[in-house]
Amino acid sequence: MLTVDIVIAPLRIMITALGTGILPPGNPADRLRSTADELDRVRRQSAAATEQVAAQWRGTGADSAVRAADRTHRATIARIDDSAAIAALIEDAGAKVKVAADQLNGLVDSFHRVAAAMGPNLFSPQGVAMILPVALDHIDRGMQIVARTQADLRADTDAMMALARTEAPATLTGVSPASDSGGVAIRLPDGSVAYAPNERAAKAVRAALSQRGVPYVWGGTTPDGFDCSGFTQWAYRQAGVDLPRLAQDQDTAGFAVSQSDLAPGDLAVWDGHVAMYVGNNQLVEAGDPVQTSPLRTTNAGQGFQGFYRPR
Repeated sequence: MLTVDIVIAPLRIMITALGTGILPPGNPADRLRSTADELDRVRRQSAAATEQVAAQWRGTGADSAVRAADRTHRATIARIDDSAAIAALIEDAGAKVKVAADQLNGLVDSFHRVAAAMGPNLFSPQGVAMILPVALDHIDRGMQIVARTQADLRADTDAMMALARTEAPATLTGVSPASDSGGVAIRLPDGSVAYAPNERAAKAVRAALSQRGVPYVWGGTTPDGFDCSGFTQWAYRQAGVDLPRLAQDQDTAGFAVSQSDLAPGDLAVWDGHVAMYVGNNQLVEAGDPVQTSPLRTTNAGQGFQGFYRPR
């Protein structure tokens, strides 16, 4: 069926150019996940060593060492998060290419079925006149599939480039860094912009801010009404992170950070209350209703446990 192969050749060229989308063993996504696992192992060892040092060493030097270790842990966790996110993007891109390749192969099969149904008439002048419009229609549909896939892959590439940018630390005043820091931009209710260290923290902050005005409900864990810990638990769940239910336990889901190292998404934890830092010296918390407030460490006489960054 030489005539059929010639007229459908553009579809086969598209298939060859697009690829299968099947990632081989040892692909970049696998290597990134392996690197993230190794980084997490090193981070946990470093955190354990830091705890031992903090328990035995007192004074200004010890405080500085712990702060430096906290900054290193924060940067490491950000790299782990980004490695996992980039790996997911690679796998997602491969899946999109595979879907497109399957669709293109389906078009080739569809065309051959039409051609086979025409039998010997296919090679007559009338048959060629009939099969050419069918071929052009299948090729046009193939071009649409490729165009959609290219647009989807372009969005994945943009997201990957954003994740690959260097994440800057928070400033000494607790105000998030400028836009050239490579952080994830968040528009705050007062119109200012803060920069979260990664997309996970940004999602949690955006989710929390989206609930401003929701009434306080004792024991509330949904947008119908929140208590303080139900609110932060819900916000982080939107970012794929599960926090403990009680305010005083939510510090166990992360590690301590100093006020000078605060970044959007960090939690301020008291004995019976928790709020989320959103950047630019502001908190969002479940009051009556959910609202933003200035950064503080006091809350109705409750003991302040500190600032914590969820893992």
